[in-house]
Amino acid sequence: MRHTNRALRLIIAILWIAVLMLPVTVALSLLKLLEGGNIAGIGEPSLTLSDGNLFMSIPFRINNTGFYDISEVCINIEIYNGAEKIAEFSTQRVNIPAGEMAASNLSASVSLEDLLSKDGKLLTNDTELNASVAFHFRVAHVIAFKIAKNFTFHWGAPFSNLTIQHVSCNGTHQVFSVSIFNNAPFPISGPLRLEILNPSNITVGSMEQQIDVPSKGLYQGLFEVPVSELTNNGTVRLYFADILIREERWGSP
Repeated sequence: MRHTNRALRLIIAILWIAVLMLPVTVALSLLKLLEGGNIAGIGEPSLTLSDGNLFMSIPFRINNTGFYDISEVCINIEIYNGAEKIAEFSTQRVNIPAGEMAASNLSASVSLEDLLSKDGKLLTNDTELNASVAFHFRVAHVIAFKIAKNFTFHWGAPFSNLTIQHVSCNGTHQVFSVSIFNNAPFPISGPLRLEILNPSNITVGSMEQQIDVPSKGLYQGLFEVPVSELTNNGTVRLYFADILIREERWGSP
């Protein structure tokens, strides 16, 4: 029994030493990483607006020269308009084993509908937004680290200078022109639909076109909409990927 108790005390002592030494060895591992120089890099994020979703991709590389694996590497970005959070991106988690280099893209997406439910003016109006960026990772699968930074950036509206004009009526079709300037730093791609309602707010016709507008690019298109009823006034609605961008009256009362 005496030998058993002595062995248990020895095992407990070894476990305590291991627990106490873990932060020290993790710190040494991080120092070894820092000594390597040029161990990590994050490229410029790229954004794409397609089919009702805003996609983000962030290229990165990490050369793990430390003693332990680096796990659960991810980037979390929160976007604020004033004090209100309007969007959040969370990239997928990646792991980098000790002694290896990883080069990949951290990607994430957010629904445009969710974004506009917080601020519907972002599609057509430029503004200044605030961002909170946090870089998360674990060392030795145990100790978590977080590096955070806040900054302000200019949001360019993807449907800036939007105009909808009635051009003509040829007996079976109402013709409208649509003009859009993409002031956003990313291209927009997806279905653009124009819908016509009569004075009783009943839909009498609609037409859809696929658009692909580069950043700082201009879109101008004609919509020759077949209608079930001819009127000289009513309401016109413009949708992008089933998201309402603009609703306005047209014609003479």
